[in-house]
Amino acid sequence: MDEQPREKAGSLAKLAHELRNALAPLGTAIQLIAAEPDRRDQVLHLTRMMSQKLEQLASLIDELANVAQVASNELPPAHVSTQVETAHTLPSLKILLVDDNQSAVHMMSRLLQKLGQDVHVADCGPAALEQLSKIAPDIVISDVAMPGMTGYDLARQIRNLDLPSRPYLVAVTGFGQESDRQAALAAGFDKHLTKPVGVGTLQQLLRAHGAQPRSPS
Repeated sequence: MDEQPREKAGSLAKLAHELRNALAPLGTAIQLIAAEPDRRDQVLHLTRMMSQKLEQLASLIDELANVAQVASNELPPAHVSTQVETAHTLPSLKILLVDDNQSAVHMMSRLLQKLGQDVHVADCGPAALEQLSKIAPDIVISDVAMPGMTGYDLARQIRNLDLPSRPYLVAVTGFGQESDRQAALAAGFDKHLTKPVGVGTLQQLLRAHGAQPRSPS
């Protein structure tokens, strides 16, 4: 590949990552509003957040148009489901969310709580490691691109810990290429999900994991 096409491909991949990061809280906010439409305070808060994210998306789309004339085929629109499965039909699990993006982790934690889950949060890898022995989570859902200790580093360290049972490790990232999935699995993650993560994907993850015994360390 020539240098110029390679640079364009790298720029497009980076922009796709940023677009997915901006889309992720939008999809979750819509799902929360659909679940509790009568909560006016929450609807107003989420509406303000969605307006900010829409402005960010508009700026990113303008930048994307400057990188390539035709990029829409590489960025399929995210499917957003408004059907939130009732909590009693899903297993109740203990989940640790790890993400330095405060808005994203707040939206994800609220949605998982609506699905009947016991949710704990950490804003970085070291904080997540501190919580592991205290809460013994069934699932760790971690962002990959975090400053300092990346999600890859966190997965490797969890794999090396002497725990009574190892949590199921899920990587969540804006990068969705096959090479990104392979990198996550190589680092020790059990599953790789691409942002934005829809409610249907979360329900499927909870149902599948709830039917399996905890893995020994």
